Order: sequence, then structure tokens, then C-alpha cells
Amino acid sequence: MKLQYKFAPLEADVDQRGKVTGYASKFGIRDHGGDIVVKGAFAGLTKKPKMLFQHDASQVVGVWDVVHEDADGLHVEGRINLGSTLGKDVHSNLEFGAIDGMSIGYRAKDAVKTAQGRELRAVDLWEVSFVTFPMMPDALVQSVKSIDGGNPVLLKRFVEDILREADFSADESKAAAAAVARVRAEREVSAGQDEGLSLETIRNALLGLK
Repeated sequence: MKLQYKFAPLEADVDQRGKVTGYASKFGIRDHGGDIVVKGAFAGLTKKPKMLFQHDASQVVGVWDVVHEDADGLHVEGRINLGSTLGKDVHSNLEFGAIDGMSIGYRAKDAVKTAQGRELRAVDLWEVSFVTFPMMPDALVQSVKSIDGGNPVLLKRFVEDILREADFSADESKAAAAAVARVRAEREVSAGQDEGLSLETIRNALLGLK
């Protein structure tokens, strides 16, 4: 699955308790990639994004408690986990000014090309990261292990969500998710450990449903 990223200069307040308040994205500003987020793009949010560092799913910094649109953009409020080494480091670098940006990881659901650039009118928001560089390169998921952290319930939910977005029926999506989970379980038994599933392994499991 391919995510896209959009950088925003850090407009956030961070206190000593690790509370963060600010904007992860602003409306009406054309970025270096020619994209413009328009008001309403985040109106359909149904889940809270993850708080990450550098768009790395293994680098969880804390939690976003409040995520909503206002007149200016995507307003976020969250808590950095100061009980973790990563949280302490990110918090320290934010206060020092070494980290000066946030970036959203998303999939475009409704995008229209205009004379001014590509307008993002509806996005599926996955995560909001603290980042050191703008316009992070596109990233491809190499292993489901990086998505679900070894949790079979999250793995099945991930596969179901992706197929439902591709207009598969609920029954088809559940069957596919069960097939992928079964392949992982068989590999764990044979290998004695969880090495993650490659995209090719997932593809072959889904083809086996035909």
C-alpha cells in the first residue's frame, strides 16, 4: 500500500508534560509537490491517526487525542509518551528546535487537478508524524509485520479494510483476511518464529481463494 505525505512547518505548542497542540496541515497552501489541501478534506475522519516519528510505524511517539478540522486546517492535540526513550528524545528536540515540522501520512480519496495545482478534497488520514525534512519520499510497505506488529487481529483488520476500499464485499474481504492470517500462522509454526509476510506472500494467499 502506498501512502503519500504532506509536510507542514511546525505550528505547535509543546509543554513540559508532553502535551502537543497545533496544526498538522493547513488549508489553501500549495506545497512543493503542487498539492493544495482544501477545507473539508478531513471531514470524514472516523479514526484517530497514529503519532509517529519520521513516518516510521515502529517509531510510535505518543497518541493524538483530538483531531478535527477548523477554519484554518487540521487541528491536533496529543500527548508525547515521556515514559519512552523515543518520546523523551522527540520532546527534547522539539523544545530545542531541532525538529521543526509535522507531516501527515494519507491516501487521497478525492483529488482534482486545477490550474493552481492538485486539490485534495478528501483524504484517508493514517498518521501524523514529527519530521525533520519536508516532502518525505513515498514508501511502500515491505512486510505486514511492520503494519500489525505481530497482532493477528490487526493483520486481519488491515487486509479487510484495504479490500473493502477496493469495493470487495464484506464476505470477500473477511475470507481474504482469514486466508492471509492462516498463511502467517502456518509460517510461524514451520519457522518457529514470526518473520513477517511479504507482499508477494499476501498476493499468493489471495490468489488461492479463486
